[in-house]
Amino acid sequence: MYKEIFLFIILLLYTSLQAQSEGEKIFSKRCTACHTIGSGKLIGPDLANVNKRRSEEWIIKFVQSSQSVIKSGDSTAVAVFEANNKVVMPDQDLTPAQIKSIISYIAANSPDANNPNAKVPLQIFNASLITQADIERGKKLFMGEVRFANGGPACISCHNVNNVGMFNGGLLAKDLTNAFTRLSAAGIDGIIRNPPFPAMIDGFGQKSLTDQEIKDLLAFLYNADLQGTAQLSPLQSQLDLLIGVVLILNIVLVIFLFAWQRVKKYSVNLN
Repeated sequence: MYKEIFLFIILLLYTSLQAQSEGEKIFSKRCTACHTIGSGKLIGPDLANVNKRRSEEWIIKFVQSSQSVIKSGDSTAVAVFEANNKVVMPDQDLTPAQIKSIISYIAANSPDANNPNAKVPLQIFNASLITQADIERGKKLFMGEVRFANGGPACISCHNVNNVGMFNGGLLAKDLTNAFTRLSAAGIDGIIRNPPFPAMIDGFGQKSLTDQEIKDLLAFLYNADLQGTAQLSPLQSQLDLLIGVVLILNIVLVIFLFAWQRVKKYSVNLN
């Protein structure tokens, strides 16, 4: 029973992450030219918390064909059209499921009016905005080539990251090569800002990192995760091949031993 519940929760979380990922891709491709999420109006309105102001059904219809909704006499659609200088929003050939994924992405990245100091994922980390300079600064901070402003220890003293041009790090704590896949930007950010582990508390409790240092470390770890994933496929293929060869050799050995026992059992003593 508990196993089924656990698997259901994992599936639910996976589906949610997939929807958000698709929503992010579609929003970046279709929406960013005219809309922001919490950064003010562009050609079209700021979409922060639009999921709280409009129903899902209304948003789907408006995105697919805004002019059809306006011409139907919908007072909300007309008001939006008037408030945005009567700029016609192009019809979007998106399915309801795709639009729902966009709505989920907007909801996840909309500021909370009841907690204005809380950062949304886009404010913590935006992969589309990182530069090679960010990655290099993060790498140097991780390796200790550049000291943290408040004097905290280098990450590599306890952690390892498999990355081109880096020597092996410490083994006292978790390997961070795929930290982004495991924890997400928000998870890593939260751990760095509020260390939950004794060693991190000792090292950074009174020596917190600056926002820029955290941003650079996130950029480095994001890039390391991408490289690690790219390198994993051929490595995994080689490992699978090795495991397959070992299994086949073991099977052949078992068959040989079985056949040998039969030969010994039924052999004839010619003497």
